[in-house]
Amino acid sequence: LLFTSCSSIDPGEEAHDETPVVHWGYEAEDGPARWATMSSEWNLCGAGLEQSPIDLVNPSPIELPPVEIDTPSDQEVEVLNQKGVIDALDNGHTIQINTQSAEKMTVGDKTYHLAQFHFHAPSEHTVEGHHFPMEMHFVHQAEDGALAVVGVLIEEGAANPSLTPLWENLPHAPGTPATVRVPPEFAKHLFSGEATGVYHYRGSLTTPPCSEGVSWYIRKTPTQLSRDQIAAFTGKYDHNNRPVQALGDRTVYLDESPTLTID
Repeated sequence: LLFTSCSSIDPGEEAHDETPVVHWGYEAEDGPARWATMSSEWNLCGAGLEQSPIDLVNPSPIELPPVEIDTPSDQEVEVLNQKGVIDALDNGHTIQINTQSAEKMTVGDKTYHLAQFHFHAPSEHTVEGHHFPMEMHFVHQAEDGALAVVGVLIEEGAANPSLTPLWENLPHAPGTPATVRVPPEFAKHLFSGEATGVYHYRGSLTTPPCSEGVSWYIRKTPTQLSRDQIAAFTGKYDHNNRPVQALGDRTVYLDESPTLTID
């Protein structure tokens, strides 16, 4: 999970910030095993007790409050190669899609607004030790700053037409943005548009600073992309996944009822 609160960053102020930027990644010299030692602000990457991702195994049954995703009729999104985006951190290697749309997620009586979504390959979360080829993270933030993430596991199968406008605009150079209009059925296709059980647990960001207190909701039913679609991403951004972390005293929950709906 990559997260940047776009409203908290002023590029003009960033240019005058004398604090050196710590660059992290997924290789041996700058990867997950070293994150906690690279900055004093990233201590949780090594010492945290509620870190993500995890292996989704032996879940306890639960009845979650309804998770409802309200999507706009259409929207424009900005596609970014995060390797070169000016930010407080180098957010590693992925495609991040920022949105200023009206899309929101409601969990019970709490509302979160979509900030961005992005991809990892292979999946960061595993199911009974099994990695999927890819995983999507839809990052939402509430007015009080709380984060809630919908994770979507991706398996190889039929081509997913909703990704065509994004995949046609995969940035060719670091820091190259492209504005893409996505169709009204975008989210429904990405989420497969079908009822599914939902895993839930308390975790963290999966990249520095590894902040905890993130509410995770991971669809049990994977979304399908074709072999070519997966290869188009992994040809540019492969192995940008943090290894699974210890569950510790936490519990993984699973609501088998179709609680996650899309309007």
